[in-house]
Amino acid sequence: MIRELALKPDFARTIDRFDAWWRGELLDRPPVTVNVRPAKPARAIPAPGSPEQKWLDVDYVVESAIADLERRVFPGDTMPVFWPNVGPEITACLFGCELEFGPSTSWSRPIIHDSEQWTDMIERGPDFSNRYWQVVEQLTQQAVSLSNGRYIVGLTDLHGNYDILAAMRDPQYLCLDMLDCPDLVRKAGRVASAAYVQAFERLYSHVAQAGMGSTTWCNFYHPGPAYVTSCDFWCLVSDSIVREIILPDVIHEMRPLERNLFHLDGPQALRHLDILLEMENLDAVQWVYGSGNGRAEDWIDVYRRIRAAGKSAHVYAEDPRDALAVLEAVGPEGLWLQVGPEIASAEEADAFIADVERLTRRHRPVKAHQY
Repeated sequence: MIRELALKPDFARTIDRFDAWWRGELLDRPPVTVNVRPAKPARAIPAPGSPEQKWLDVDYVVESAIADLERRVFPGDTMPVFWPNVGPEITACLFGCELEFGPSTSWSRPIIHDSEQWTDMIERGPDFSNRYWQVVEQLTQQAVSLSNGRYIVGLTDLHGNYDILAAMRDPQYLCLDMLDCPDLVRKAGRVASAAYVQAFERLYSHVAQAGMGSTTWCNFYHPGPAYVTSCDFWCLVSDSIVREIILPDVIHEMRPLERNLFHLDGPQALRHLDILLEMENLDAVQWVYGSGNGRAEDWIDVYRRIRAAGKSAHVYAEDPRDALAVLEAVGPEGLWLQVGPEIASAEEADAFIADVERLTRRHRPVKAHQY
């Protein structure tokens, strides 16, 4: 298993910090990840003509990403990661959705226009020969083959369960279908959840064979199978629907994982936090409060609830001061601190990390763990 990277000589220490974090513990300080503004331009890679080609041209995407990694620094527990990505609704493409591409993301066009069409989706199942999915696998394989011990390769953004169904059918109509034909929707949810697991296992096999562990758009690390599970759609439904219809598929998606982090997105999702915290096989929660909803330090009670339930917490902070305020209030054990906006320099990032170390020592003595 890889523990050394040419672009990050202290990678082994980051692995050990995340191992402690997954357990709700502390090595020497919490994991800290930041995005430092590059000090030099990337080497030029000739770009394809259309927006779609810029997303789907495997050679261009991989070479451009490597060129970007080569000009960056990776302070703290920030890792050099190639992340294969054609947008968040790739799993819906397995069932026939087409993608439209913009400069920074893509989105799918719904293909279910009548509830009776769920039957066709259930009978067909996923198609892994889909052209978008094939690009994701090719990106993963090519990035692995060119890594040469410089970086690790992440897993693409796999939306699961009812987010797949919502991409195939307008979310408001999916809500109606859950009331009008709940048994049919349940069957569709099981098919979608099974496809998600297949997708994860296919991609994980590529990185595992190369001696890499798991990471994704959310740059944690675990040497074995790990992922970010989620359900953004459940903001639209009640606790009873979550427990009776959605939760069994979320649990199914966690079964192949040694470690899992749940992406809880937006204030409307908070009413389901207690459901998450009851789950014995859930390791951590990523609370995303969203633009316009304050700063991480405004949600300290949420982080305290997560830690009180024995789950680790991913803190996505607005700036270093915001991250330090959460650390001071909640304590260092079981926290991972990420500053979202770009930091101006490596020196500023190092100063932030030094502040985390000082505050960690002041907050409580670090217990010695054996790794």
